[in-house]
Amino acid sequence: MAEVTLRRFELSDVDAMMAWASDPQVAAFCRWDPYESTEPLLAFLRDTVLPHPWFRAICLADGEGRRPAVVGAVSLSPTVERCRWELGYVLARAHWGKGVATAAVRRALAVAFAEVEGLERVEALVDVDNPASQRVAEKAGLRREGVLRRHYWHKGRARDMVMYSFISSDPIPERSMVHESHGQGTEMDQESPAQQEPLPTEAVTLRPFDLADVDAMMAWASDPVATAFMTWDAYTSRDALLSFMRDTVLPHPWFRAACLGGAGGEPVGAVSVTPTDDRCRAELGIVLARAHWGKGVATAALKRTVAAVFGDLEGVERVEALVDVDNAASQRALEKAGFQREAVLRSYCVIKGRLRDMVIFSFISSDPLVE
Repeated sequence: MAEVTLRRFELSDVDAMMAWASDPQVAAFCRWDPYESTEPLLAFLRDTVLPHPWFRAICLADGEGRRPAVVGAVSLSPTVERCRWELGYVLARAHWGKGVATAAVRRALAVAFAEVEGLERVEALVDVDNPASQRVAEKAGLRREGVLRRHYWHKGRARDMVMYSFISSDPIPERSMVHESHGQGTEMDQESPAQQEPLPTEAVTLRPFDLADVDAMMAWASDPVATAFMTWDAYTSRDALLSFMRDTVLPHPWFRAACLGGAGGEPVGAVSVTPTDDRCRAELGIVLARAHWGKGVATAALKRTVAAVFGDLEGVERVEALVDVDNAASQRALEKAGFQREAVLRSYCVIKGRLRDMVIFSFISSDPLVE
């Protein structure tokens, strides 16, 4: 195989880029539709590719001394977590099956961790029906972490996606190497493994918050133990919590108080479901006052949530939860509520100054409700 190199794009690369950007087969698993003319592609190059923090042309030497031809692209895009960037790659169809994409991804990984400050994890989401790209990721040294059900809205359909990762301590493979699968964050409250009889779901109700709930909310929001696995620190001021309720909780599309003793009962926790950029997917968060741990309250609240939320949030087909790998009790609460454990996401986020592995769970609209 001819040598594969990476370089920054130039506007003069537009014609070479058109070779794959206009190909329906190349674009089949990409978010974008095939380009029909050079003008919009040139605008994309100018407005998106050139200012992008890490977007490189895949180049292939011809062995005759001419400038290597641009045959594809590889990109690393920042996420909301500075430690984690997302990998993308695309290749002209004439060069499929020749190891070019694998070589390009290896080169990208070899330089990215040196060039991107604070980078700890590169991840790639590959359609479950795209085995060729899955092989590229695996041969390049990325580890298959799991299948995320209905994770991605793609050309009118919610798609299952395979999650891959490469972290800063992983070795760059020199030849084909396939890793076996290992079976923000949203954090959960702790539940004791010594729980006896499960709490009936009807004993817990959910309702919208109002500002009068601030003192009840302070019971868990100010507790360093209850907030140990949260991305936020415990509140020390009632006024700061009141501002959070007014500015974030009340206008939120789905943020509920978990109450005991009927709908008029005092809140003992909170559960939220937040839509993401993918219209089919929303993120779950839950927290509970420590006095109610180990009694099945969180599990009952989760059951009520999945029973209601798919009807309340139009277009949502998947609710997902990210739980710290060391928060075993919260993982049990999700599993008891019918959530499916999908993967361990390595070096996924920084929580309170520490790089953390996270377990991802999901509940999709066709899953059966747990009684």
